[in-house]
Amino acid sequence: MVMPTRSEEDWIRVYQDKQALWIHDGNVVRPHALLSSGKHSSGFFNSRLVIPDENLLWDAALELLKIFVGQGGDIDKVEGVVGPQTGATKLAETLAEVRGHSCFWASPEKSEKGREKSMLFRPEELGALPGKSVLLCEDVITTGGSVELTANAVTKASGIVLSFVTALVNRSGIKEVNGRKIVALIDRDMPTWFPEECPLCKQGSKAMLPKDPANWALLNAAY
Repeated sequence: MVMPTRSEEDWIRVYQDKQALWIHDGNVVRPHALLSSGKHSSGFFNSRLVIPDENLLWDAALELLKIFVGQGGDIDKVEGVVGPQTGATKLAETLAEVRGHSCFWASPEKSEKGREKSMLFRPEELGALPGKSVLLCEDVITTGGSVELTANAVTKASGIVLSFVTALVNRSGIKEVNGRKIVALIDRDMPTWFPEECPLCKQGSKAMLPKDPANWALLNAAY
């Protein structure tokens, strides 16, 4: 398997070139990021602007599997790849294609019933999971919550979760999710705050969901 050799700094430049990396410049007139976890942040990696580039995503998948093997992962044990919708769907598919050897992929959808959160597989995905060893993936790890829900869903479906998690970006500041080592192309901690603690809110900056294209434009607008 021929592997690309981009460094972490190279991948950061990829995000910059795709205008997919945003850092608050300190101007309190400028809004800041509201994360899916409910926390606020002064930075955001928008993988939605990177993943559609199929050649780049293929390179990213190759590099992730290279790092996975280099850090002790056994590629022969990867029988399937699973990543949560919608951010990691295409990454899971591409990782499975790069792995080859009839490797399957699946992408469960998040479900919320009251305070209970879970990941649900489609019926056609459930049949592939029993007894199979699965590598988890995510586009951006912020808290590890979605990864853990995905791992629980795989286990519930009688799949075996390998002790690694692959990601394009790990911005969480943690190295593991429930004992599973994070393997990422970019490993950069970004500050997050609960709304009541957010220093940008206290200065008058407005929090908004950055994945919305209109909000992304506002975050990056000139002030």
